[in-house]
Amino acid sequence: MALLSLVAGVTPPRPAGAQGGPNLGRPQVGEAILNRDVEVRVSADDGSRVVMNLPKGKTVEAFGTPRRTSWTQIGLAGRDIGYVPNDSLDSIFIARTVSNQAAVVGRRRWTLPDGTLRGTHVLASDSAGMEVKDGKKREAKLERGAVLSLLDMRDGKARMSTETIASVTLPPDRLLPIIGVHDYDFSGSGQARNFFAARVGDFLTPVEAENGWSAFIAAAGPQYAPYTHFIYPMMGREGVTFALAFGPLDRMGVNNICVALAQRMLDCWVVQVETF
Repeated sequence: MALLSLVAGVTPPRPAGAQGGPNLGRPQVGEAILNRDVEVRVSADDGSRVVMNLPKGKTVEAFGTPRRTSWTQIGLAGRDIGYVPNDSLDSIFIARTVSNQAAVVGRRRWTLPDGTLRGTHVLASDSAGMEVKDGKKREAKLERGAVLSLLDMRDGKARMSTETIASVTLPPDRLLPIIGVHDYDFSGSGQARNFFAARVGDFLTPVEAENGWSAFIAAAGPQYAPYTHFIYPMMGREGVTFALAFGPLDRMGVNNICVALAQRMLDCWVVQVETF
């Protein structure tokens, strides 16, 4: 999987500003976003069968509310899929919260001579993990900014490796996926250049995610093609998937883009990217 570099001095195209709007907090008709993870039920009754689960931030279409209920019928791609509680839906114009975090790391320190990254994740804070060496377990202390490679997921924990540790187990929430490299020098007084990205899909393989970028441009419009797109691993309850995002963006820019994409019934989540 190729991880794309960030180039200093590149100014990305700016989307047209989206019209602001309130968090309606009430049943809607038209485009809406979910404000929490929800179970979609086959009828407007919390005792009815669950047909699917949808994540917070998912863009859906609201078809209306049956009389004397607190449920709204929703759909995807114009197709009815079931009912969710009224209060789980927000206006697409609401300011988006950060969905997840990612990182970029220094090229000179963390790439091999051929440009390959030395790992897939960076440690967000000083942490202690369980190292397995010669069949024995012992505590291994790792510093913030260490780059590790993901081996697999076991029982909700991430099994990682470094250049000096063959296997160490860490909580996934201590690890940020690396989406690219940078050439900034922070040895002086310069501050880290953090930014945001818009995540627009999750896929089973990096190849599917790469193809997903072409599909996204076809659906969203050619104005997004000049952005740098990123493909990176995401660890979840069901295992590892590969996210597709693009940027760099500032906070207002990513929010405007998410609103514009929701108007086209396209998903968008805010990613905060930290520089190491």
